[in-house]
Amino acid sequence: MPANEGERPEARPSELRVDARRNQQRILLAAARLLADDPAASIQRIADEARVARPTVYRRYPTREALVEAIRSEAVAEFGRSMEQATLRLGNAAEAIGLLVHSLAEIGAKYPILFQDADTAHRAAGHPGAQASDGSAAGAGPGRPDTTAIVEQFNALILRGRREGTVRADLAPEILRHSLLGALAAGLKLTRTSPPGTRLTAAQVGAQVAAMLVEGLRPRGR
Repeated sequence: MPANEGERPEARPSELRVDARRNQQRILLAAARLLADDPAASIQRIADEARVARPTVYRRYPTREALVEAIRSEAVAEFGRSMEQATLRLGNAAEAIGLLVHSLAEIGAKYPILFQDADTAHRAAGHPGAQASDGSAAGAGPGRPDTTAIVEQFNALILRGRREGTVRADLAPEILRHSLLGALAAGLKLTRTSPPGTRLTAAQVGAQVAAMLVEGLRPRGR
């Protein structure tokens, strides 16, 4: 039955889902920025920054811990997509790792609360042995994304590089993960804390870390 003149048609379920997803992304991005600068930022501030009502935030994330875990899950999902793209790349493994670094820099810039230092970066990426804020292992658990596949794909990329001769055989994947995430965390922090006019962009950080890492991966004499 057509809507009466002057009445607004009811939104379709698909439109509601798109709108809900848009609100979710705004909330998570706003929270990631504000909580990185002020861990005590109120839910009202986050709601104002995301341009949603405070009850909308509480309805989705009843606690601050739930909100931070949702940010982590969103970032890990993006990590996973970037890793898949890197592993499917037809070029050599070292070049694929360089592209991966660029992608991780952009993701880290979107979710700065997860890249405030090397430890939080390792937890965000689910590094084996890293400790979550509650002291438990940072891997999969209730409400936590399983990052095992991402770590395995990274290891496989390193092994592929060894086989093709583009990655040094004496470098352990664990050391490379620590170096990558630590360098990105330090570089991305400078994008927020350096004096205006001297700050690097996330793209510049990604390019510099990628150049440093890829050069270090190259076998001696090549």
